[in-house]
Order: sequence, then C-alpha cells, then structure tokens
Amino acid sequence: MDSNTQEYVDIPLRLKTKESIFGRLQNINFISRCVIDSIFNYYWHGPTTTSQNLRFHIIKNVLQKYLAESLPHDLPNELSEKIDFEYISEYIAMNNPPSRMLTSDVGQNREFDICVDPEIITRYSLERYGLSGDKLVAMAEEDLGYAKNGQARTISCQIVIGANITRENSDTSSLLSPDPLNPNEKVILFFHGGAYCVGERSLTHLYVYANVSSTTGLRVFSPNYRLAPKYCFPSQLHDCLLAYNTMLSLGFKPENIIISGDSAGGSLAVSLVLILKEMSMPFPAGLVLLSPWVDSTCSGASWNTNQKLDYLPTLSFEDPFHPTRMFYAAGRRFDKTMFEELKCPLISPVFGDLAGMPSMLIQLGNNELLRDDICGFSEKVKQQNSDEPNLVKLEVYPDMPHVFVLLHFAPAAQMAFASIGKFVKSIWK
Repeated sequence: MDSNTQEYVDIPLRLKTKESIFGRLQNINFISRCVIDSIFNYYWHGPTTTSQNLRFHIIKNVLQKYLAESLPHDLPNELSEKIDFEYISEYIAMNNPPSRMLTSDVGQNREFDICVDPEIITRYSLERYGLSGDKLVAMAEEDLGYAKNGQARTISCQIVIGANITRENSDTSSLLSPDPLNPNEKVILFFHGGAYCVGERSLTHLYVYANVSSTTGLRVFSPNYRLAPKYCFPSQLHDCLLAYNTMLSLGFKPENIIISGDSAGGSLAVSLVLILKEMSMPFPAGLVLLSPWVDSTCSGASWNTNQKLDYLPTLSFEDPFHPTRMFYAAGRRFDKTMFEELKCPLISPVFGDLAGMPSMLIQLGNNELLRDDICGFSEKVKQQNSDEPNLVKLEVYPDMPHVFVLLHFAPAAQMAFASIGKFVKSIWK
C-alpha cells in the first residue's frame, strides 16, 4: 500500500450511499417510519405545537429525524482526521432534503450560470480579521490565478418570480433573465440556509423565494455558493461576495438591492456587510434575516431550554459531524483554539463591530434553539446604533421552530412573508 494513501474509518450511514434501487428503498423506509411515528404521536400524545396541523408536524419531525440520524453523532473527536469528508459531502448531496418544483399558482424559476468577470474578484484587505482575513486573501488570489489561465469562475443562480408578478406579465422571459429590467430595478439577493452543508442549487427554498417575491413585488436572485464539508470556510462567504459584485457588474445598483438569508445564509448576509464596511464598499439598502445563525459557538441558553421544541438537534463540539465543524474545518480535531477562532465576526457576526449597519428585519421562532443568540445579536445592533432607534425590527413568532418559513403553508409563515413585503416596501418609501 502506498504510504501516502490516507486510511479512513468506516462510517455507519443510515441513508443511501449510492444511486440504486436498494438505496432509494432505504430512504423510503426511513421517511415512511418518520411519517408513521409522527401521525401516531400526533393523535396519541397530541401535537407538540397546538396551533399547527398534522402536515406541519410531519414535516417538522422528518426534518428532526434527518438532522439527528442521517449522520452518526457518537464518533469521538479523535477520529476527526480519519473521516473521508469528501465522501461525506457526496453522501449529504445525495440525501438532500426533498425539494419541490414550483407550481404555476405559486411562481416560476429559472437557473442560470453567470460567468464571473475577473475584474470583480475582490482583493481583500481584512487585517483586523486575522486568520479569516488571510484565508479570504488566499482564496481571491487563487481565483485570480485561475482567471489568468482562462479558467473563469461561474456563479450558478436561481431567479424566482412569485405568482403576483406572473399574473401581471404574460411574457416572463425577461423576468427570468439575469439582466436588470430597468436602470433602477429593485431586487432581493437571497442566500439560502442549510448549515452551509445542504441546499444544493437552492431548490429547497423555491417556495420561500416565490412567496417573498409575491409579497415584495421584486425578483429574487439566489446564488449557489459552494457547500461544506467539501468546501470549508471561507468558500461560502467568498462566493456570496462574488455574487453581490456580479449583481453590481450586471447593472444593479447597491442601493436597490436588499440582501436576505435564512440560518447560515443570514450569517453570510451579515458577514458580507462587515466585509463591505471594512473595505469601504457600497452597502445594500437593507437586510432581511430569517433565523440567522449569527453565533457559530452556539452559546445561547435556548440551545438547552428549547431542545424538545425545535427540529434542530443539540450536538456536542466533540462530534466531528457538528455543522459548525464541518463548515469551518472538516477533519480537524476540536480544541480551545478552534473555539476561539469561531468567534471571528466573519464566522459569528454577533462578535463583530455592528455599528453603521443597514436597516434590517429579523424574524425567528420562539421555539428555536438559536432564539437567544439571535435576540442577543439584535440587542447588540440596537446598542451600537443607538442614534437610529428604528434600525432593527425584531419579530418573534410564537410556537415556531427554526426557519419556519420553509413550512410556507403555515399561517405564521404567511404572516412572516407579508411582514417582509411591508418592510421591503418601507425601505424605498
């Protein structure tokens, strides 16, 4: 055996590990058992959230089982270097949460590959962010090197329009084109969530985008950043800045762009603004943050108090498959040094200098594990921008889990979409 060949440990995996009839049956069995258990518990023990119906509980419980059991979370920290995370990345992609294509009564979407002009690849100057800044500098230099060799980067992007827009336009071809409809078109740039690991091609969020588009009357652009654990930090943040700069190069004005994001995407949105601030680059008009994962150290008390209420599992940092670890440094052992590195504001924006931020709407569920982290972030933004008392609008929805707008049919989700529409329109009054 080649002495340079890495030896990996075998990982017990519950979902399909290759495309085959057996693998599909394995997944059908996994989901079916989740559904049957959900129905039984709903009628025998009663709903955990009395304000929501059976469909809500089934989807919530399937998500909970998927996140808790699709990867084994009992492996010791010492095995971190012996896990083939490229293989794990393929496994996660193969078993992404199911997505539905949009129906015409909800909206339309089209996917584009946009070639990135080498001139917009940012040469970072982020000394205050230490190691994280250095990683971004190296990543930009690598991209520039590829560009010089004729290997141009592309950004794959979903463009989504809601049913309210399609009803007013018989010809949607221009609406589903990446070019501005007019010199002052206002749009939403939305970074999808998924713990930086799931959400391939943004397909899991199409119904969210369509509802946001309908209530705001704007087109939604959602770039597909590279996913962990195959690509670790700061790949996702670099890709999001490329997407923002690409929007500007296409002719969209920064003051006509609202950046939105849910969960990990919400963190990327805030981190992107911190970079723009540090480098004196133009700001977007505002931020819409849905359950933003602003603290990768997961320090809030609600990570314990809401354990039985949310579909997110509470995991130990000793677990090699903790989402934070897979995002930041897959395959590296966890220690105190890593924990301190996670406090960099480009990874956990709650630890950053949040003065001078644009107007923002923050929505979250009262039952989610991230509740206290998000509320702490909101309070810090308010404190550091005390001269602008209306800068932050915080909305906490009773009985709702993490990123509850994914359950777009729920009354609370429809209320949240309507509020997003009002907030966005208020930006440009």
